[in-house]
Amino acid sequence: MQLYLPNNPARGQSLELARTAFAKIWAHESVLELQVQEASFLWEGRTVFQDADRGTESLPWLMHRDGLRAMAFQPGCEQQDLEALLSLLQRARAAANDDDDLVTMLWVADLGHVTYRYVDVGNAAEPMLMSSGDRPGVASFAPGQAPLAVPPAETQPPGEGPPGMVRVENFDTTLYFLDQRETAYLQDELRREYTEDQRRLVLASLFDILETRPEEEAQREVLGILDQLVIEFLTLGDYELVAYVLREAATTARRPQLGPALVQSLEALPGRLSEPQVVAQLLHALDESRRTPVASLLEGLFTELRAEALEPLVSWLGGASASPARASIERASLRLAGAHTAELNRLLEHPKEAVVRGALRLVAQLGTAAAVPGLARLLRVAEAQIRAEAVGVLADIGSPSALQALERAIDDADRDVRVATYRAIGTRKHGGALPRLLDAIRRKETRSADLGEKMALFEAFGSLCGNSGVNELDTLLNARGLLGAKENAEIRACAARALGLIGTPMAMGSLQRAADTKDLVVRNAVARAMRGGQ
Repeated sequence: MQLYLPNNPARGQSLELARTAFAKIWAHESVLELQVQEASFLWEGRTVFQDADRGTESLPWLMHRDGLRAMAFQPGCEQQDLEALLSLLQRARAAANDDDDLVTMLWVADLGHVTYRYVDVGNAAEPMLMSSGDRPGVASFAPGQAPLAVPPAETQPPGEGPPGMVRVENFDTTLYFLDQRETAYLQDELRREYTEDQRRLVLASLFDILETRPEEEAQREVLGILDQLVIEFLTLGDYELVAYVLREAATTARRPQLGPALVQSLEALPGRLSEPQVVAQLLHALDESRRTPVASLLEGLFTELRAEALEPLVSWLGGASASPARASIERASLRLAGAHTAELNRLLEHPKEAVVRGALRLVAQLGTAAAVPGLARLLRVAEAQIRAEAVGVLADIGSPSALQALERAIDDADRDVRVATYRAIGTRKHGGALPRLLDAIRRKETRSADLGEKMALFEAFGSLCGNSGVNELDTLLNARGLLGAKENAEIRACAARALGLIGTPMAMGSLQRAADTKDLVVRNAVARAMRGGQ
């Protein structure tokens, strides 16, 4: 191994001879165990190899020096481990003082058919018994032991100082100094060691056990530990670790080698945290806490929850004040609601007003047409304020089905809902609402409505009708009876405003005919309409 390169025939022939020799041994022994002495190898108490002449250069001394006391070879070592073992012996012979010793090399190599016993030479577990020999620099062991060459002790020349004095000049301190690159590396490693969250490493190890240990008892124990840790993390406010557990559980559940029972347990973990009672307690803890959690950590946690968590989340959003925590929970709830629109529709019909308000807020930000059926049902059964908010959400969605649902609110019993509907229809330019707007203009109840509602109605009608509505508006503005104008001043002023929004020559002609009216309110409204509202 030391003389020849791997491609040399002589080296290959030597290895084959060794393998043949091992094969002969296996015909008589199942294990070949050698005891390692300083200068020899023993088998069953008998010396089978001795190299006393070379001293510290001998192979037995190389192994004995590093603490090896016995080596056992099993069948198969000659085929799988022989070359690796010889390479390790060669490395150990050429190793420097700060390199790994032979025991460490064997431990790292983990040879499958070679075992060994060793002692810690630093603990002096086997003190060597030496007596003075005839030759200087050579120590003789006790009877029966081979001599060992030892370098002569270094003595201080006479006249260099008193015995036992240590001089700084005798030490080369530069050998123990680190250069700048090595110092920076050690500092980075120390910083990483002290800043890294060891709990995350523990969690990763638990999930590794779930993947590598098929025993059902071990898996149940790990799942129990994970459940307990999740509760502790929630109690301590370590939301990032809880989110990490949920993400890792979802990833691990997709591993093909896992059994169905384990997959079901892992998938149930976020489900248990998504139960309304658990989420409600967590949100209550956030309200009571004096320490504001990091928004991104909260968002990461709530993003991992299931659809069941939507109800307590939207209920909390319906009454929570503006804060970083609310903003992060709202963003997470948006993602959750976007993935479960059916659950969001169900919450729009919830009996609690806070839940409905929170759901409306999410629907408004999502702008999803899938929520239109739920919003349409709100227009028929909810409180007036909720109906008004639903009108605004339908206008924000702006889909054909949303605008069609919006038409029904023109006939709503509440004034604020009607005004919001008129303005939404006018803003969205929904021409399909014209017949209902015209009916509203002709209703007697409109005459008794306040000026704000009248203006919103006529502005919506004027922005949509075009020339087809000029005759209706002209009749309201210019029709006269025996005692003067048929309509009151507010209706006539609103009709003038609507004609101004139409802005066609036909509409301008109608306004011109009312320019000299005696009613000051109507005359001012006509003048503004003819100027384009200026």
